[in-house]
Amino acid sequence: MTSVLDRMQTTDSETHDVSDEVEPEVEIEEDSSEDLTAARTMATGPLVALWIVIAVLILGIVLYVIEPMFQERDQGLLLDRYRTTVDKAANQATGLQGVEVPTTAPAFGSPVGILEIGSLGLQTVTVEGVDSATTRVGPGHVPGTAAPGQPGNSVIVGRRTMFGGPFGDISTMQVGDEIIVTTTQGQSLYQVTDVGQAELTSEATPATAPAVAAPTTTTTSTTTTTIAGAEAAPIVEATPTEPLVDPAAGEAVAEPTTTTTIAAVESSLTGGRIPLNSLYGTSSDDRLTLVSSASAFPWNSAQADVVVAVMIGKPFAPTPQNGRMAGQGGNVGDTAAWPIVLLAFIFLGATVTGAVLLYRRSSPRVAYLLTVPPLVVFAILAAESFSRLLPAWS
Repeated sequence: MTSVLDRMQTTDSETHDVSDEVEPEVEIEEDSSEDLTAARTMATGPLVALWIVIAVLILGIVLYVIEPMFQERDQGLLLDRYRTTVDKAANQATGLQGVEVPTTAPAFGSPVGILEIGSLGLQTVTVEGVDSATTRVGPGHVPGTAAPGQPGNSVIVGRRTMFGGPFGDISTMQVGDEIIVTTTQGQSLYQVTDVGQAELTSEATPATAPAVAAPTTTTTSTTTTTIAGAEAAPIVEATPTEPLVDPAAGEAVAEPTTTTTIAAVESSLTGGRIPLNSLYGTSSDDRLTLVSSASAFPWNSAQADVVVAVMIGKPFAPTPQNGRMAGQGGNVGDTAAWPIVLLAFIFLGATVTGAVLLYRRSSPRVAYLLTVPPLVVFAILAAESFSRLLPAWS
């Protein structure tokens, strides 16, 4: 017969045994919790890096994929608007009062001409000004240089890769290629005489544009002699002459033809150093100078692709033009945009940080749904503002 004392001792021993068995389990749970916390801490670094990579990818997509579509839309609107202006000027030319001659310089950002390059399949509207914000829309006319189609050196700067990159292929142009510029005054034809690269420097002198090859016009006369109703072989002479007439042989008909050749001179665009003030300076001929970045890296501000084309025919009468300022060279960015850029990247960084914290405290699906929209918005704002710091020809 079991006594009460024996039952109490048995219960104590069982309790002691159970406590001995439970203690190791508690220690195991604590160890696993510490390991899980350590694992989460280690995963935070790669997670932040992933979100940063995503933000950088969005910046690239905005600048090189999305913005070209906006640029194409803006170009279409500018082209329709400027064609209406050209048609209006053409109608005025047939009226009694004639064309209204502008008395003020064109406003920055306004269209000044339509540039057509057949060898590149390019048709684009040129706007006034070459700062980073203006060349997003299209190639910019350098203030202080001659207007397209007018006497002197007309300089146009365009982007190489970003915002559609309209001047990305000008280095592939060949001597003899033709460029047509249409303005409210009419159409002007230019012929390429020099293509190459140069390093632009900030020297103040000289202010005269480098000499290039000039197109020369050669006229030939083709004379066809008719003898007794039969046509003889044509006679080609190097200079224009009066047609030869033989009363006994019949009548002679002269058909003069005009050809344009380019004199061979040493190129000034051989990769050497040229002062920007010289390339954009005055010239003794009427020319069109196309300039863009010679490097795919967006921060390039010195190496330039340059195409020089000389006008065929006579220029139109000059109109008032803006003066060139230090920031209107096309190879510099807008340094005044730093506060906006800094603010945009602060918001972008805060969005990335919030995404990481939310991912750590909730499910990935909820984190993505709540953080992707603001991330895209602030990445677009950051890309827009950051592009203003880059050179206008990038």
